[in-house]
Amino acid sequence: MTIEEDAEGLACHALTTFLLEKNYAFVCISPESQERVVRKRSLHPKTRNSANLEDFFGWSLPAEEKVIRDILPVKILDLLREASVVTAGDDGLYRSKFRVSSFYMPDIEDSLSLTRLYYIHSAFPTTQRDSVFFGPDTYLFLDYLSSVTNRVPTRTPRTIVDICCGAGAGAILLARKFPASRVLALDLNPKALSVGIMNARFANTQVLFVESDLVSAMKSQDDIDLIVSNPPYISSSALDVPTHAIDGPISGLALPLRVVEESVPLLADRGLLIVYTAVPIPHQNPAYDPFLEHLSKVAGATLVSYKILHPDMFGEELSSPAYADVGRIQAVGAVLRKREGRMVPAVAGV
Repeated sequence: MTIEEDAEGLACHALTTFLLEKNYAFVCISPESQERVVRKRSLHPKTRNSANLEDFFGWSLPAEEKVIRDILPVKILDLLREASVVTAGDDGLYRSKFRVSSFYMPDIEDSLSLTRLYYIHSAFPTTQRDSVFFGPDTYLFLDYLSSVTNRVPTRTPRTIVDICCGAGAGAILLARKFPASRVLALDLNPKALSVGIMNARFANTQVLFVESDLVSAMKSQDDIDLIVSNPPYISSSALDVPTHAIDGPISGLALPLRVVEESVPLLADRGLLIVYTAVPIPHQNPAYDPFLEHLSKVAGATLVSYKILHPDMFGEELSSPAYADVGRIQAVGAVLRKREGRMVPAVAGV
């Protein structure tokens, strides 16, 4: 189905085109920070509802009918309503099912980041089981991907795979950076994949989105030169986090470790695996990094680089039972290169 045939895609494409004309910009913040902003604005009648585009599509504030008709052209509003992207509630207020955020953080040294590009994701609050995420964590991931692919020597990848792609942020960045490469984006969340298809089309990139539990849908092939992943890493005891964004035991490291183990066999010789994740650091042994220890022992791969990108992420999670022995959660980026000599793939796809 093309974007022109899909009501939601057509409506969102018209919206992002309009926002571009209006020089719309919104940097998505963390759920905790957004909750604080929304809460304090709700205390005052003059600020609790939307007054402009950023309020409605960024802060996810409701809008009175007069305001929504002032900030959106009739044709675009009609498209959004017909596609149920914008709906009117029993209280008479309009709400959007999506947020629209700036895809790049400005960086005058990176020409790609100077392009104004938008990214669609779930409205706040992201409490539904299939919510589609974006925020500071994604910005860090994208910045790390851009940095690594600029400085780590590698040929132009023949095939790139983004595992746990969400709505396609990493895949889109790499498809823009390597337009000659074949780019696959894998995720278990069908809603994220459908939003990802829209985001890729808006970015004028060719990305194939595939529903897959990690690499289970992948066929064995010899041309995968680059695999990237920003897998979920919030421990599954955090019950207020949607299902597709939580991980299993050992404080959120189970899924990132699976990504590493299942990805390396799929890589072509000397292919790269780039993983962005967060690591729980025990308060009684603050020098111990369990993820780094594991990466140093991965069969068939060499750890090329490992960098702490932020020393203290998601501090609010430290009060949950899963993190009882954790002193901090640090965001890290790791690059592994597959050694020469074919390995038998750990999985067989369809």
